[in-house]
Amino acid sequence: MSDTNVTFANEMGEFLAPLLIFLRKIGFFEAYVFIPLMTLVSIALFIKLLSVIHHNGTFSNVFLARYRKLLLFTYFSVCFIFTNSMAVALKTFIVEEMDYETPVWFLHWVAPLHVYIFSVAGALIWIVWRNLDKKFDIALMGYVQAGILAGYYTAFYRLINEPFELLNITTGMSGVFFLAWFLIMNMDLISRFYRVVGHAAYR
Repeated sequence: MSDTNVTFANEMGEFLAPLLIFLRKIGFFEAYVFIPLMTLVSIALFIKLLSVIHHNGTFSNVFLARYRKLLLFTYFSVCFIFTNSMAVALKTFIVEEMDYETPVWFLHWVAPLHVYIFSVAGALIWIVWRNLDKKFDIALMGYVQAGILAGYYTAFYRLINEPFELLNITTGMSGVFFLAWFLIMNMDLISRFYRVVGHAAYR
């Protein structure tokens, strides 16, 4: 693929130009390449995470243990978002790789937004992986909570502003799925926070 006429979405894209042009040249930004590849990476990450959480006390928490299967599914989905959001971020640093036929006002923010999503997903994976109550972990909980609140906003925005079709999840129906997904993550996060508070009370 030619690397001529490449327009970068922002200064960060220009800084990453050598990497982005290389990835574009080898065809990584094609959906049929990066989605299967990043999904395989997310599966490998989840398998490793699974082996860790079986021994780090995550499900010694009675509340979390009660929703074990639901949380495991959520953990995998976060691993999937973690890998694929970074791939999309790299892709959308190049304007020509975006799916918009005409320029949009938020063009400069598409890639940074996906970098932010990547960072929140990574922070949540780190919290689950460590299952500790150190100050850094508590700070990360606050960071993830901010991301979840942004997710709630997105869910409600879609519910209110997009057409609602039961058989089309790309419309307002996606707001329902987003809302349920973020609620599950929040349930996990709040449970961990109360465990931290409980430990602190007995120190």
